[in-house]
Amino acid sequence: MFKLIGNEYSKLFSRKTTQLLLLLLLLATIGLAFFFHLPLFNSSDSYETVASSSSGTEAAAEENTMSLEETLHARTEEAKLNYSQLKAQSDNGTPVDPSELEDAHNAYLIAQYIEDHQLESSLTFDSYGYPVTDSYLIRTLCQAPMLVTLLALVMIVVAGGIIANEFSQGTIKFLLINPVRRGKILWSKYLCCLSLLAGLFFLLFGLETLFLGFSYGFSAYGGQYVQVINGVATGTPILLYGFQQFLLASVNPLLMMTMAFAISSLFRSSALSIALGLGGLMGGSIITQILSQLGVDGGRYLPFSNTNLADIAAGTPYFPNQSLTFAVVTLIVYMVVFLLIAYDGFTRREV
Repeated sequence: MFKLIGNEYSKLFSRKTTQLLLLLLLLATIGLAFFFHLPLFNSSDSYETVASSSSGTEAAAEENTMSLEETLHARTEEAKLNYSQLKAQSDNGTPVDPSELEDAHNAYLIAQYIEDHQLESSLTFDSYGYPVTDSYLIRTLCQAPMLVTLLALVMIVVAGGIIANEFSQGTIKFLLINPVRRGKILWSKYLCCLSLLAGLFFLLFGLETLFLGFSYGFSAYGGQYVQVINGVATGTPILLYGFQQFLLASVNPLLMMTMAFAISSLFRSSALSIALGLGGLMGGSIITQILSQLGVDGGRYLPFSNTNLADIAAGTPYFPNQSLTFAVVTLIVYMVVFLLIAYDGFTRREV
């Protein structure tokens, strides 16, 4: 099996298409790490997702301990005052939106947590779901899962051609004359794709983490993502949070890769498998949003409706009462179906 996988890798990396896609992936990783150094973002105007009390750069790290304490304390007092005013209005019988009161309370708990732990860099989300941070490193890290979309594109091209190209180039006959079962050949190709996806995933995250450190300094990695769970503010190391978001986003390329692999095995056409895979990647979320807006509850059973695990885990799914467990089970079912289609198409049909 390992020899077959190694053979697939040698054929894969000898293709100029693969080399070009990997180069573009590397350039995108570097570009994102230095994106906010562009003149567009160097103006004095504050960005809506960067805390207005900060310059939004790593210059805050140069402040002395006392000024940091004063800044954090001022933020806590401001959040406390806002919550106290809303609470007083509610107690006096003035109509107050319960969600607004809860958001104000959570903001106070988060500000208190940041002050208690003297966090120089932190990440929170406002009531609209936008990230709030003083650090450009953390702000860019929140956008890093976009790289996983490019990774999905690479894997669709790889998986869409790994079987179909054997038929179009006539090399499938050389594989089948060997004393190896067709099923073993098929699984070696899928394991090649799967291991490549895993390798590129860790490589992308590692390189992005490294380039961001070079771009903005590594001090912000000491920050935390702060959230309120069951009325208690808790913090997660920012690097761990970034990895979790990367990991949740990787479900989409895994599903699209498997779908392209199945289509490649069934129709033996790389163009068709890549086209359908890219169509699912680009149009899946659009279809899901349309069905969600129209209130079509059956849309929750589509594979594209369950790939955004980060939003589902955060409690903001496309469809009501869509749980993380439901999404994972749905994706597993689709994955099994795709692999069965690939197996049947490769092992039972005549060459």
